[in-house]
Amino acid sequence: MNRIRESMEGIRASQELKAGTLRYLERQRSRHRRPIWRRGAFYALTAAACLLIVFGVGWHSLYGMPISYISMDVNPSIELGINRYGRVVAAEAYNEDGWDVLRHLSLKNKPYVQAVGSLLEDEAYQKYLVDNATLVFTIISDSPDVIMEELESLDEGVSYRILTYTSDSHCMEEAHQYEMSFGKYRAYLELTEYDRSVTVEDCHGMSMGEIQDRIEGCRQHEETEHSKNHGGSNTGDGGGNTENGDGNTENRDDYTGGGNGGSHGGHGGHHGGCHGK
Repeated sequence: MNRIRESMEGIRASQELKAGTLRYLERQRSRHRRPIWRRGAFYALTAAACLLIVFGVGWHSLYGMPISYISMDVNPSIELGINRYGRVVAAEAYNEDGWDVLRHLSLKNKPYVQAVGSLLEDEAYQKYLVDNATLVFTIISDSPDVIMEELESLDEGVSYRILTYTSDSHCMEEAHQYEMSFGKYRAYLELTEYDRSVTVEDCHGMSMGEIQDRIEGCRQHEETEHSKNHGGSNTGDGGGNTENGDGNTENRDDYTGGGNGGSHGGHGGHHGGCHGK
């Protein structure tokens, strides 16, 4: 500091200017002498903030990533994306009726059973659940049985018919190429096993009840022809309820949910994946 004063003695300036300059230089010296611990704390806080940002973004990505899907088709076609915590993180409609429902209904971040219940209780949705309606749940998941069991609590006392099937991500990708829910697309593929003349465009204009009725009509016709050709027997080469001994055992009630409203059937086996392609 003495050297600074000596260097300024030869400068002709006012006392105020000298004093101001000395104060400025003293502030600069004290700033450079900031304790190391303060600088370390600053760097630590900066690193912690960066980690919080990284983990926050990672958690948000994890939360927002669907790992299971439910397609609900009656006439409105709606798909729900479910994250690993069982909450709805995506809701998409695949026809105008579906959009009419979702426009006024918020389903995101709800547990999926609660979200499905909200749909079933919605006034706009209920007008499609008449006595002869068919509501189809189609599930894509590594644990579809868990979701099916949860959904069974929603079918008590209903007058419409409920069917449940499984599918896979490949079927969903194909369905979305045709702007169709994967649940309705699975039904379309099943119908084409009996009637090759049916097109995706035909099914776009049909309700799920109409598609299921055509499937069941074709199946009954096939069973009648089969009975005629085998002397009234309802068995194929393997006996029982198997068809042609190919190992795909199927209970006929699986397609119809047991023939009464509110029952679940038809999951797994023959109905898994994009069958019929």
